[in-house]
Amino acid sequence: MHLLRDSAIVLKRLDYSESSQIVVVMTRANGKVRLIAKGARRSTRKRFNPGMELLEAGEIVFSVRHVQQEALATMTDWKATRAFWELRERLDRLYAAQYAADITARLTEDWDVHAQVYDSLYATLDRTARGHAALRELVAFQRTLLTESGVMPRFDKCVSCTQSLDATRDVYFSSFEGGLLCRDCEPARVEKRRVTVSPAALCDGTFDTEADVGGAFDLFNYHITHMMGRAPAACGFLLDLSSRERPSGH
Repeated sequence: MHLLRDSAIVLKRLDYSESSQIVVVMTRANGKVRLIAKGARRSTRKRFNPGMELLEAGEIVFSVRHVQQEALATMTDWKATRAFWELRERLDRLYAAQYAADITARLTEDWDVHAQVYDSLYATLDRTARGHAALRELVAFQRTLLTESGVMPRFDKCVSCTQSLDATRDVYFSSFEGGLLCRDCEPARVEKRRVTVSPAALCDGTFDTEADVGGAFDLFNYHITHMMGRAPAACGFLLDLSSRERPSGH
């Protein structure tokens, strides 16, 4: 048996029995890990904090028979270090955090180490909890997660003809094609949507206005939904929030 210690953020919980839970965490050194937390629901057990919270960060100890091969590890200790209670003070903060946790759980593989995803997720939760603009923080995390998971679309050129894109002309995005399409190539594609943010901003992640932030979130969410096969958690509320940031008609 191997005993591993790591920093972790709670992504999901599922009641397993009267006393135990299945917990999905994103760890910094071991990637996403699924664990059984035996006795986690018993308030008399001292090794776990009663009612282990979603979106909570802490230090975790768990055991496995074979490192990075175990389907379900066993949690042996958990110490919360940051509960991010401020996220629950406003719906936009809470829904942004739930969205980030959901896409992390769905777009990463078990035991696939992504320290940058962990760091970015922690920073997103922390900065959002401290009052930074939820949608802007979420867009930065979307970019990191898509890049680290290897499914970041191409924004520098048309993915069909590879010509440079003119920001003054209509540009489209296709998740199936994996990037932007010029006006000459888009008519042949069924799955596509018009892009309201400049290709240059999508490439470097610099969004000058809140309207650009809303447009970027909408586009990245469209791609993430396509990759996940379903809409992420809290997606409807956040899309409504992003639409308020964009001029009418976009």
